[in-house]
Amino acid sequence: MHKWFVSSQELAEHLVELYLGVEDHTECDLTFCSHTPTETACSLQTLKAKVCHVFRYWIRTFPFHFDLDKRLKTIVERFGQILETEGNTNFSELIDLSKVPSYDWMRCMSVRNPSIRHSRKVSLVFDHLKPEELAEQLTCLEYKVFRRINFTDFKNYALTATLKDNPKLERSIVLFNGLSQWVQCMVLNRTTPAQRAEVIVKFINVAQKLRSLQNFNTLMAVVGGLTHSALARLNKTNSCLSSDTQKLLMELTELLSTNNNFSNYRREYQQCIGFRVPILGVHLKDLISLHTALTDKVDGATTSLIHFRKMVQLYQIFKELTCLQNENLPLDANMDLINTLRLSLDMHYTEDNIYELSLAREPRSSLSAPATPTKPVVFADWVAGISPPDAETINKHVHNMVEAVFKNYDHDKDGFICNAEFEAIAGNFPFIDSFCVLDADKDGMISKTEMKTYFIRANCHSLRSSFKHDFHEKTYFQPTFCIHCTGLLWGLIKQGWKCKDCAINVHKHCKDMVVMECRPKLNSPRRHDSVFNDSEYSGYSSKQRMFHSPRHSKSHQGTQTDSDLIFSDSAKALNQSTVIREEFYEEQSLLYDRLLKSEEEPCIEEEIQLEKR
Repeated sequence: MHKWFVSSQELAEHLVELYLGVEDHTECDLTFCSHTPTETACSLQTLKAKVCHVFRYWIRTFPFHFDLDKRLKTIVERFGQILETEGNTNFSELIDLSKVPSYDWMRCMSVRNPSIRHSRKVSLVFDHLKPEELAEQLTCLEYKVFRRINFTDFKNYALTATLKDNPKLERSIVLFNGLSQWVQCMVLNRTTPAQRAEVIVKFINVAQKLRSLQNFNTLMAVVGGLTHSALARLNKTNSCLSSDTQKLLMELTELLSTNNNFSNYRREYQQCIGFRVPILGVHLKDLISLHTALTDKVDGATTSLIHFRKMVQLYQIFKELTCLQNENLPLDANMDLINTLRLSLDMHYTEDNIYELSLAREPRSSLSAPATPTKPVVFADWVAGISPPDAETINKHVHNMVEAVFKNYDHDKDGFICNAEFEAIAGNFPFIDSFCVLDADKDGMISKTEMKTYFIRANCHSLRSSFKHDFHEKTYFQPTFCIHCTGLLWGLIKQGWKCKDCAINVHKHCKDMVVMECRPKLNSPRRHDSVFNDSEYSGYSSKQRMFHSPRHSKSHQGTQTDSDLIFSDSAKALNQSTVIREEFYEEQSLLYDRLLKSEEEPCIEEEIQLEKR
């Protein structure tokens, strides 16, 4: 706890000064005492022994302080030389640093912890993974990231409430948010409500295993993803869940509820024994609240004293936050699966993107449905502004994942992945493009270079820009219909809003609900058989894209509506002939009739009701 009030170097220097100036702090009552180390009853030697035993306790309890802090290590080594000069070999042995192990894995985020055991080979395919295996490997990944966060990282966040210059803590938060988003994307990747319900059931089983492993931080991320509004609004999907499954999800939600300051979670966490992973956000909030409420020092009559009450409460919080630094992982780590999971969780989406994908799966059918995503019941809302992984991190994760994939699925070891092998691994990555997109040279095989290039590009291009429209208010001189609700844009002037890029037209209240990729209008010749003469509307390619019922392979299951689910520019290189075979276009004259009919039907029904009255 000293690091909150004073640095380790300052504390060590104070202890050395106390040892050297021991005569200024105590007196020896013995007659004819030489004050040498052989005088065991000497008060001066007793105080010196206490100082050395303080160092001994410090070294044994927190050995990583002396390996990670070079200045502290230098101070202790110099102090040891002083003891040897005095001939006090017993004391010098107490502060010996030669047996302190290396903690390079804690200093550098890229160094692997040597204490992590490696397990047998397991499948890397999501559909083949058992919930228990997935929960265990997620716990290994959480353990690896969480235990690298040190005291200084927590303190800096409590003092500044920002993640600037705090990469270890930021990585943990990115992992949390990435896992929650990955859960949502894996559910939305399935085409039918029954298939989506199966994925939800699997993640609920994963959550139960995480609870038994006492990994509450990862449990929070998984349940947060399952209870997010993007999945909660899927009525058809939720209707496929059994009552027992819904009850289990409700129990997990109540466990992690924010009611009474997470009282249910705190009660269960305090009963845990052995290995456990706390919810990072909850305890960081406690830390910030305590620092805000109490000052570090209390002004006394003559000097400024340390606030003892704050120090005790800080100890209770840091005991939970740093508990993993001295804990061994009770599981076997499968690094191939962990590398694949890490890259899957690095896929960067926004809540708006995911909500748009949810609307694409089950379009809004009620006015009561929210127009924008709402905060989930237990989703982490205690931090914002997380930046995407840097290029070096992305490259490292992509390299590790690709090596793991080829190690397990390149059966003939020729350095290439065929189509069948690709379909087996594609399930781990929601909305991944088809085999022909990754096969850049069109030789029928995917090389390591092609796979690495694809995933690096997929991470470097954000999905969010594809859905942003540049709307401006517009006056129309021809009958124009909203592309979202198909309603007529009524009024004399400024009837609606038009996108400057893709030229779609919408109502004012519909412009924030459009689920359509923004595509710049093509400079193609105008169709002469078009009913609409308004040039503003012709920018929408003079046709409406409609899709057949899904008949996609695994590699195509994510592509459902106008390319909204494609997350990289490389998908635009998809062979046009393949696209044409999978979809057809509705002529604009037919579109006009359909839109007009949709406007007339409510009016006709209203007239019938009035006549009946």
